[in-house]
Amino acid sequence: MATLRKRIKAVIQLRRATEAEWIEHDPVLRLGEPALSTDVNKLKYGDGTSTWSELKYVGDYSAGNGLVLDDYELSIDDLILDCGTSTTVI
Repeated sequence: MATLRKRIKAVIQLRRATEAEWIEHDPVLRLGEPALSTDVNKLKYGDGTSTWSELKYVGDYSAGNGLVLDDYELSIDDLILDCGTSTTVI
């Protein structure tokens, strides 16, 4: 029996805002939810309990922080981000 495959066009858009907007609202990001600070071009991942200001940036190695996945530490250099417009989506 043949397997039907259908192509679906999709856009994956990160939650994004300027650093000042993130600090003003200081939301709690869901576990694993990525969010981008558009003016400093830095990324944070939520843990489900910490506010924006409590989370560390991905690739912030100076403080010994970063996203660790199965013994592999992912830096911002490992990611390709297309920020597009800086529309606020907090």
